[in-house]
Amino acid sequence: MAATLCQVMGFILSLIGVIGMIVATAMDSWATQDRQDTIITSIYMTYGLWNSCVRQSAGMTECRPYFTILGLPVVD
Repeated sequence: MAATLCQVMGFILSLIGVIGMIVATAMDSWATQDRQDTIITSIYMTYGLWNSCVRQSAGMTECRPYFTILGLPVVD
């Protein structure tokens, strides 16, 4: 009985881990820069695994995909 309970708990924890990994990979905002204090009109810059996005003060969001892993920008 105890072995079955340990196996079920291990399966549930591994399933939660796989779901968390999928969600983290699909997220766009791994790093966020708040540029509200500058004169530039953009407010937020977000960097993800697949693209980088700029959200402007007018509410428009522009995203650019990364075409190669060699040209990724350095995030401060």
